Amino acid sequence: MNSSLANTTMKGKDQMKSSHSCIPSASSQILQKCCIRGNQKGKHDCDLPCSFSSESHVLSTVNIFEMAQAQLLHHTSKKEDDPSIASQPLNSHSDLSLEVLDDFQLALLLQASAEMFSKRHYERATELLSLCNLSASLTGTPVQRVVYYYSEALREKIDKETKSITGLQLDRLVDFEVKPTGVEELFLCSKPHSEKRLHLIDFGIRSGSHWTILMQALANRGDYPLELLKITAIGTSKQVVDETGKRLSSFAAENMKFPFFFKAVVSEMKDLSKDLFELDTNEVVVVYSEYILGGMLAWPNHLEVVLRFIKNLNPCVIVVIETEANTNEPIFMDLFNGSVFLYAALFDCLEAFMERDNQHRMEFERLVLREVIHNVITCEGEGRIFRNVRLEVWRALFEKFGIKETELSESSLYQANLMADRSAHGFCTLDMDGNCLTIKWKGTPIVFASAWKFVHD
Repeated sequence: MNSSLANTTMKGKDQMKSSHSCIPSASSQILQKCCIRGNQKGKHDCDLPCSFSSESHVLSTVNIFEMAQAQLLHHTSKKEDDPSIASQPLNSHSDLSLEVLDDFQLALLLQASAEMFSKRHYERATELLSLCNLSASLTGTPVQRVVYYYSEALREKIDKETKSITGLQLDRLVDFEVKPTGVEELFLCSKPHSEKRLHLIDFGIRSGSHWTILMQALANRGDYPLELLKITAIGTSKQVVDETGKRLSSFAAENMKFPFFFKAVVSEMKDLSKDLFELDTNEVVVVYSEYILGGMLAWPNHLEVVLRFIKNLNPCVIVVIETEANTNEPIFMDLFNGSVFLYAALFDCLEAFMERDNQHRMEFERLVLREVIHNVITCEGEGRIFRNVRLEVWRALFEKFGIKETELSESSLYQANLMADRSAHGFCTLDMDGNCLTIKWKGTPIVFASAWKFVHD
């Protein structure tokens, strides 16, 4: 399995055609597609924050980086290594604002710097990063903010490679989560919908807030009243797990008429054993994993151990929520682009909901996204703990353990779509990929939510 995780599906790159325009044909197609999408009026048209301009509604942050990648591929296909690529203007589309044009140039500088680094042209890469620093900003457009943090990470990567300084070590795993529009609590309301004794096992529980909605729904389930609800929470911090247990127990006492039990299991995932769980043959077991399995991709042997452990629990259903992206590539430019597209979408999402000088936004970007970006770009081997693979990779992996995806209920999908329509200016969309639900921001996949079952012989 190690090879299947390390060597994820390599994507082919389309050959760029020659063009007399300053934008290659691939970039023009991206631009045209976005402009067509932006001209379609709909019910989601609404007042946006002043920092969220109509231009960025037409052209997302990810689209700008896609155009920069296409421009770079067009340039390198002609075997030109001259960093002057960054000075080529994007002047064939006069309808674009100066801000978008400047963002494109900045994204292209970052792409070119990463390309120079991948070719071990460290001096050229550093020169391009210096140019990036002239326009990158912690408080600017999403592109300027993405470039700021990636430039910082690339410079650190270059320093590591040239051994001029000792690289910063990542000492802790940030509690990093992207909530998929609240859809995680919807599956369990319908999957074991008629069971009377329910045992929920939550891998890596955090605040536990996602369970309160489910608990309320179970309390109001008139047709099949619940006789017992147990939640076993797994974590590495006893204090965090205990505090979560107190909050959920208090909520249950106020809102639920049936017995509620909470059990804390403080353990590393790889060290879990069945005797840590108070399992009862009369209970239906549900396993819930939110951004936990993906965090084990750096240790594939440990991941195998955890999957075998889950099988021994004999769960009715396994709910898996993971980031839908590819940041597990062995080739640097594939890794770089996979991460840029993911985090560009997240920065774009923050732009839609918060002003650029919002302190909570800036703290989240500085304390969370910065650390993730640095870890992905600068660390290797087991030190790179933030890894993501696409849904199809999870499918292939789960199939080896006899785990098959199962359908989500129609009611949960209806509720998820309703929440997406209400919460994200129409920019958040939900698509089905097989039986799994993929959450996208302006067309870029961010998260998938899914339900799985073991296929017994």
